[in-house]
Amino acid sequence: MHKKIKIIKTMAKTEIKHNAIENEVFDTWRKIEEAKTTLRNNGYFVDNLWSTEDVFRDFKCTEEEAQEVLEMALTNEATMEQIWFAIDFHGEDNKLTKINK
Repeated sequence: MHKKIKIIKTMAKTEIKHNAIENEVFDTWRKIEEAKTTLRNNGYFVDNLWSTEDVFRDFKCTEEEAQEVLEMALTNEATMEQIWFAIDFHGEDNKLTKINK
């Protein structure tokens, strides 16, 4: 009987740890969503964000190295040109009035 009680107590501790991890993940997600809402309310597009996890998926590296990869990938001239081209294309495709500069 004591063995069953020990197993139940161990399972309960495991469940508590699991719930704590779930709560931490949820709290982090909630904070990210709040930050995205703040940015969206100030005119930023936040529905396509990149994370160091995207780099970690393919490379063994540190957080700092992953941030550097993302910075170089997302701010290089070819990427920026493609984004401006796509904004122009989709603006015209949606029949928006072009502002002459």
